Amino acid sequence: MTQGVLLYCFDTEKVRYHGIMDRCISLIKKNLGLDITVVTNKTTLSSWSNIENCNTVVIEQEIGNRRDSQDWYNLDRCHAYDISPYNTTLLLDIDYFCYTDNLLQYMRSDCDFLITSRVHDLTDRGLYNFSENSVIPMVWATVIIFKKTAKAKNIFDMVKYVKANYQHFCELYRIDFKNFRNDYAFAIALNQIDADVGQNLIPATLCTLPADTDVLEFHDRGFDFRINDKIGQVRDQDAHILNKEIANV
Repeated sequence: MTQGVLLYCFDTEKVRYHGIMDRCISLIKKNLGLDITVVTNKTTLSSWSNIENCNTVVIEQEIGNRRDSQDWYNLDRCHAYDISPYNTTLLLDIDYFCYTDNLLQYMRSDCDFLITSRVHDLTDRGLYNFSENSVIPMVWATVIIFKKTAKAKNIFDMVKYVKANYQHFCELYRIDFKNFRNDYAFAIALNQIDADVGQNLIPATLCTLPADTDVLEFHDRGFDFRINDKIGQVRDQDAHILNKEIANV
């Protein structure tokens, strides 16, 4: 049975996402030891020099979604099941950094599909309580594990359907965020397909560093950050870092 990591990476005019991905890949290789496949476009591939020991799938990414007045290339994740060459796939955001091997235990589980649902704000400001923004609990598509099974395929097929009818589902579930988010698309798909959504949730918390927090320095086992006049550090803990300026750190 093959196992591997699937990453999506598309540079924009504002952000060199491949620079962020380089750090993500180095940590995957060091701490997970898994094969890696990168889904990207020709423009990003031409700028990315560290492609050794990675498989690449070149596509023309779907456009049309925006966030904070910038292009947001997040519309292709629903095709991950079709693209992945692995029997068991770890689908990660490129700004998720694996400083441990914790995710390997979930890849060995018998579950067809797993996704993160709990999040912890590393600055202790509680920024990620979205319970008032919809009538459906949001999941986090930052970390997804799936197998090549009929159930997993049904979930991804439903995500495609949700994406095609996203505004309808936003009204149905009273979702405040009207631009397409994979987090809500997967939450809706699971709700539509599986009455027991809990069995699809990774029993771990997604440690997240908010976008307004500066990363001062990266280390082999973690990083240092600053928020206002406070300095913090993270060591031996997987983390989702949302400040895109980390491409320049």
